[in-house]
Amino acid sequence: MTQLRFEQEHSARWAETEALLRAARLRQWTPDQVRLPGLYRQLCADLSLAQHRMYGARLCGRLNALVIDTREIISKGALLNRRRALTRFWSSCPLAVRREWRLFWLAMLLFWGPFFAFIIAAYHNERWIFAVLDESTMSSMDEMYGENSPVHHLREKFGSNFMMFAFYVEHNIGIGLRTIAGGVLATLGAVVSTALQGILLGAAFGYTHYQGNAERLYTFAAGHSSLELMGLVICGVAGMRLGMAVLNPGNLSRADALKVTAKQALPLIYGGPTLVFLAAFVEGFWSATDTPADMKWMVGGLLWVLLGSWLLFAGRGGPDEA
Repeated sequence: MTQLRFEQEHSARWAETEALLRAARLRQWTPDQVRLPGLYRQLCADLSLAQHRMYGARLCGRLNALVIDTREIISKGALLNRRRALTRFWSSCPLAVRREWRLFWLAMLLFWGPFFAFIIAAYHNERWIFAVLDESTMSSMDEMYGENSPVHHLREKFGSNFMMFAFYVEHNIGIGLRTIAGGVLATLGAVVSTALQGILLGAAFGYTHYQGNAERLYTFAAGHSSLELMGLVICGVAGMRLGMAVLNPGNLSRADALKVTAKQALPLIYGGPTLVFLAAFVEGFWSATDTPADMKWMVGGLLWVLLGSWLLFAGRGGPDEA
């Protein structure tokens, strides 16, 4: 095949590629630009054939420039898609929380209501605390938050920060996942689990107030408290959202309604346990260290502010916000 015939057969495709590249540089995105990867593969074949047949520097140079430009545009598009995917992942959980604001505040009430009630009970009627905590739990808390530092107690118990982290991952994420799964029981499991965590944690905090060791507990929990407690609340929201599909499936069967709702609630389903996982990391590698108390309080307060800002503002005004 002569060079002239080669150019005549493929010039229309090359011209189309150049037009798509010009539009891409001007950010004038069109549906036809999805053809660029295919055009790129054909350009590579054209360039290889032109070089093999020694069609000259002019044609080979043009094709080589087209290959480079097309590759650059495709790479930028892939990077842009990855950035968009990361942005959606970052904002999907806060968007879902704000969409489910009624269930969110219900879960907050279920968790924080008993939590603060048992702390108050420590000053007025400590028998409520003793009705919730057994002797072994109270004895363990006395050892951890008594005269010795909780850091030393944990090191003796687990041996290393990594083992502490692994224990908290297994224990706390297990609670979160059971809360989500319990929601399938017409929301009852999620409601009970969320309230139960508020009761147990409130009783534990109330007991340290009663014993006079509250400062040690608050200093230890300051760093990871925001991630762990709000992660458990979001797990409760996810479970209740799944349960609402069972209670009110609409025109769908309960199984189909549960599938649809699970897809919609997916940011909550992975968002809550992710926060709990991060809390376990902070608890194992930051809270369980001999860092000065003032620094732990500062970091803990900063994490509360950052988490609240993320839930309130992430994704706000974006195309995914309903």
